[in-house]
Amino acid sequence: MPAMTDPMTALISFQQELKRGSIDLQRCETDPNLFVHVDRPAGTPRFTYVKLDGKTVTAMAIFAVVEPIDRIRCFHLGYAVPEKLRGQGKGKDIVAASIKELVNGFSRTPITTFYIEAIIGADNDASHKIASKVLSGMPTPVTDEVSGLPAFQYLKKINTRAA
Repeated sequence: MPAMTDPMTALISFQQELKRGSIDLQRCETDPNLFVHVDRPAGTPRFTYVKLDGKTVTAMAIFAVVEPIDRIRCFHLGYAVPEKLRGQGKGKDIVAASIKELVNGFSRTPITTFYIEAIIGADNDASHKIASKVLSGMPTPVTDEVSGLPAFQYLKKINTRAA
């Protein structure tokens, strides 16, 4: 049985490509210390937000378009912080800052509402803390589709026009 998808694998790969110079980053509007890389693997938009110390990724949040919920666009969220930097609030900060930037960007489009979903393994206490603070304090028990392991779904509906 495969393991759950681990966003730390994406962070390591992103870091390698960033150091090679093969990733273009744009500075975000809502937080000058936040950068975004937009790509379209398999034709589907993906937004990767990072905070950096020089050319070193200190935190990452990835939003990938997944199947809509109730015909409303949905982004699957994954996030990671290098092990030596954990426990400093960087995970919560990157998730909150990147959601704010998504809202800022979509507020200039016809997209008025979207969902953010995070599926977190039942044993990942640190990620549960972040998701419960930033997304929802009431997760739904689910079975991870990739691994078949017990997990929890955190879901937040975002209105880009809210004050």
